[in-house]
Amino acid sequence: MLISTLFSLSDDLCLVDVHLENGGLTLVLRSSQTSAACPACAQPSTHVHGHYTRRLTDLPCQGKVVRVHLEVRRFACRTRGCPRTTFAERFPMLARSYARRTLRQAEALMEIAFAQGGKAGAQLAKRLAMPTSRDTLLRLMRRTEPPKRKTPRVLGLDDFAWKKGDRYGTLLVDLEARIPVDLLPDREAASVARWLREHPGVKLISRDRAGMYAEGAKRGAPRARQIADRYHLLVNLRDTLKDALARHQDVLPVVDKHGKEAGSSSQDPAHPSPSSPTPGEATPQQESRRAEHEAEPLSADTPQLSAAQRRRQISRANRYARYQQILALSGQGLSQREIARQLHLSRGCVHRYVTAERFPECVLPGKRRSRLDPYLPYLRRRWEQGCHNGRQLAHEIEAQGFRGSASLVRQLLGGWRAGLPAPESGVRGPKRRAAPPAKRRVSAGQASWLFVTPPQQLTDEQRALLERVCQTNADLRELYQLGQEFALLVKQRRARRLDAWLLRVGQSPSTDLHGFASGIKRDYAAVKAALSLPWSQGQVEGHITRLKFLKRQMYGRARFELLRSRVLRRA
Repeated sequence: MLISTLFSLSDDLCLVDVHLENGGLTLVLRSSQTSAACPACAQPSTHVHGHYTRRLTDLPCQGKVVRVHLEVRRFACRTRGCPRTTFAERFPMLARSYARRTLRQAEALMEIAFAQGGKAGAQLAKRLAMPTSRDTLLRLMRRTEPPKRKTPRVLGLDDFAWKKGDRYGTLLVDLEARIPVDLLPDREAASVARWLREHPGVKLISRDRAGMYAEGAKRGAPRARQIADRYHLLVNLRDTLKDALARHQDVLPVVDKHGKEAGSSSQDPAHPSPSSPTPGEATPQQESRRAEHEAEPLSADTPQLSAAQRRRQISRANRYARYQQILALSGQGLSQREIARQLHLSRGCVHRYVTAERFPECVLPGKRRSRLDPYLPYLRRRWEQGCHNGRQLAHEIEAQGFRGSASLVRQLLGGWRAGLPAPESGVRGPKRRAAPPAKRRVSAGQASWLFVTPPQQLTDEQRALLERVCQTNADLRELYQLGQEFALLVKQRRARRLDAWLLRVGQSPSTDLHGFASGIKRDYAAVKAALSLPWSQGQVEGHITRLKFLKRQMYGRARFELLRSRVLRRA
């Protein structure tokens, strides 16, 4: 009786025997009923025709595999006209027909499969004394119906990539309940409209700036109010500013590798360089490089070039050939979309080349953040005090919390050591002087970031650099002011100021933002709602991140039905 209670047997079963075999626990069960109902005519029968044994696996006990030997009786049906001559008694509370495992083990394996996937779930199930294959776990997931979700009042939808740049799907999220409600295999407007017509009751639809979602929402739920995403509005603004600044690349200031303006604090005033350019002008190296580019290009096998220089030259030659090809197709009257389709390029790349006044050269990236940055003032102070031992300085900053390698300190001191005077010798020679800092022109991406960042979040050097960028051209100053105003009204949700901003852009002599303003006017109602309602795509992006994790966890076997089940089941 105690063992029967332990294994939770139903009333129609009784425990006959328990024994250990093959390192596991075997339960012998038998039916306690005197009759069974025919599954075809539902008439009870007491005439036993024969017996056989079903072998099932159950939940483990104390880390041991539990097997069930179920003695099943086969009855004869005496009802006239019944198509079944014999039938076996069934135990719906224990296992399904023809199953090899109990219902409770199948439920446990299903939970493992939805949480871990096929291969990882099979490994976990084996450790839990429920050995099975990954294919079995996948079948269990496919047989399980996804949970039914009620139609949301506030719907958020966004796309995810099946294959980036090739195929995309759509995720729909209930923004009030904060759970996904469905998954679509594509991102076509017809699919979105069909889903909305099948699920009436959506009042608000949050989306990005994609035109197919706007069209699908309009066709499927014409009475629903659409909300554009504020983050994508700022992304579109920065992309517009970046394209505008790329057309003024030649007049942007020149800075050193630390991001400081060339010729300012990075230049030693006691030893000015005669070849240092004024801000806004190109360095002599850049002028010579530009002259080489405008002339006939050198061969990739030129002996005086290093391997890295040859690779850069080959890369530039390929990009220049692509640039000429895009201009030729554009001159033939092809649209940017058609050019991108023919050359297998992104529309952004084609737009950047078509709208550029000249071939856009690549700009070297700025200095990346280093682990040494918080300790630079201390290292500089100790260096000026006369401590030039890299190992000692590394130990000192390690005591302050530095977790990087000593090679970073040695690399930094190597640059500083190059500026030290040469050791005294019998022959007086020239003193070593620090190598001139590498200079580069501010990139359009860096300048566009300065244009959309609030001034109070910029450092003093960044503010000075921003002022120099705005001083180079009156259009750039106007561009900066308009960009800052739009970013402010988006972050503070000042919907009433949108019309005044659009009017000012239309009256501005700078035409760089006219296309951006035209896009806002075409999507005016959704943008206005974004500046007045609290809903956004934030949690939708979070669910897409989780979806990508599940998709990559399943590798190539995550077909649409399987991925949809996992996304909706584990929400």
